[in-house]
Amino acid sequence: MSWVGPRPKWIFTFCAVIVALAYILPLSRLTQATHGLRFKDRPATDGGRPNGVIFMLLPPSRVQQATLALRNVEDRFNRRLKYPYVLFMVEGEYEQVTELERERIDHITEGRAQFAQVPKSEWDVPATLDQSLVEASIHNIGFSHGYRAMCRFYSGFFWKHPALKSYDWLWRLDTDIEFHCDIPYDPIERVIQSKALYGFIQVADDVEWVQPSLASNVSAFMASLQQDPSQNLDSKPPISFPEDANHEFVWRGPNGVAKALRGEAGNDEWTKRCMYNNFEISHRSIWESELYNRFFEFLDRAGGA
Repeated sequence: MSWVGPRPKWIFTFCAVIVALAYILPLSRLTQATHGLRFKDRPATDGGRPNGVIFMLLPPSRVQQATLALRNVEDRFNRRLKYPYVLFMVEGEYEQVTELERERIDHITEGRAQFAQVPKSEWDVPATLDQSLVEASIHNIGFSHGYRAMCRFYSGFFWKHPALKSYDWLWRLDTDIEFHCDIPYDPIERVIQSKALYGFIQVADDVEWVQPSLASNVSAFMASLQQDPSQNLDSKPPISFPEDANHEFVWRGPNGVAKALRGEAGNDEWTKRCMYNNFEISHRSIWESELYNRFFEFLDRAGGA
């Protein structure tokens, strides 16, 4: 399974995560007390560092690339910090990794890396989706099934995996990363010192043709939170956006925000802003929040973006 290609977006677009975080994040930055998100970390490790883990998702074809990335991470900072690694592979693919490749990774990471399998149930296209629409999306927009499945895994499942359950701080890296200088500090510790729960690379404008219905679906979700609780068809307790939700990160001006809250916004109101998260440090309380999970479930039922 190859994931090689341009930055992908699809019917399960990972941009959903970015939109959700824009609503969870306040206007400045997400702090420990913001919005009632749980921030009660488990005790620090024996070495005193935060309870964190570095993880990657890779196909068998990228094991060599991942090995080079791990060596770079170790050389630049993690041989000192000693964060553990979890290397995710889709169920049934781990067997394609040779014994020599496993030994090399074990040697580079000083035994701190483990492989974990992503269940097919969290990877394959859900049976509830119209398969013809999925194929049409691939034909019209492009990008492989594998890359699209990766986007969905990072949107709705990775933090629930047993291999990550014991960690509070989740540090995602891709197989093609490279640090060009030594890092004399602990990046996770820096996030904590800033009283933030999420760190990313940069913000840039996105394009709508790869996610044509994302904005309208997000607006529909926002409107669903404003409705009369007695009309709640999900039979779930009411939930609302935080008072300091950064709506104008996503929508163009007060008029765009107002239309979004009414469920009337679309691509014309969307700012197209996107956080790049190939290098992402997050606290699991973000992903476990009721608001985020409601949002993911809403988009998943709608067929994605």
